[in-house]
Amino acid sequence: MKTKLLFQILLIATLSCCTSANKPISNAEKNIIKKEVKKVVNVFFTGCEQVNFDLVMGTINDSLDFKYIYNGNVLSYKDCVADFKPLFNAQINQKYTILDEKYTVLDNSTVLYTAKFNSISNYKDGHSILVDPGAILLVFKRIDIKWQIIYGVESTVEKSVISKGVKRLNQVELFKQFAGTWKGELGKDSTFIWVGKSSGSNIEGSFKIVSKGKTLMEAKVINAYDKNTDKFIETEIYKGSDPLIFVSWFTSKTVCEAIQFQDFPSPANASLKTRFEFKYPNIFTQITTVNNTSIDTLTCYRVK
Repeated sequence: MKTKLLFQILLIATLSCCTSANKPISNAEKNIIKKEVKKVVNVFFTGCEQVNFDLVMGTINDSLDFKYIYNGNVLSYKDCVADFKPLFNAQINQKYTILDEKYTVLDNSTVLYTAKFNSISNYKDGHSILVDPGAILLVFKRIDIKWQIIYGVESTVEKSVISKGVKRLNQVELFKQFAGTWKGELGKDSTFIWVGKSSGSNIEGSFKIVSKGKTLMEAKVINAYDKNTDKFIETEIYKGSDPLIFVSWFTSKTVCEAIQFQDFPSPANASLKTRFEFKYPNIFTQITTVNNTSIDTLTCYRVK
């Protein structure tokens, strides 16, 4: 008899727990959850506007399960650090205008946040990136009583514009640093030689790779200044092959960035990037990365 009674008590307790777990969330509970998640959303966008990278990453769950899809690229937590931290360092600030946002509470521990927005990102080199329109989806999960982003999708239409009220770098004057004859050692018995000449607002020249007195590669290069974007369009013309086209610009008085022309609408997503840094007036380093992994570092010295 006691055994039967104990079984009934356990059965009732079990059914009670199951019923409670599957019990629909009331509107009052949803409102509380939405307010909790909204606080985290505000921190996320505040961090973006203040270009406070640590503030933004503090809203994200650091795990192998986290994924962020940005304009077709699937990024892990480490990818976000590698891609967005340098981007934030190059910016002065950002301004977001939320046009429409929704909070969908799926259960006690899962919330979908969706928003349409416009934004303007102002960079230290004087240019800005206008996003119009943009859309974002953030999936929040309650982890150890803390709401965190476990998944995100962002899609934007970007346009480069000139910043208002921000002192621009003089790209033409800065690019004159590349004039002259420069040499760098690529490896044993291999030398990179660049010869550039300033012509008005353009830099024209050529480079070649020489090994044991034999020219292995040679190209003519034209860096033409584009006033509308305040950047240089670089065309490399090789013998017997199609030309390569890049976009280059100084982000500070000593650092120049270059990406392929087709990646210019969305520079952050460029797979191939080259960074030139002038250590001294007569020395610069050239670092080439593919998918944020360094594949080559070259140090060049002015010889003329």
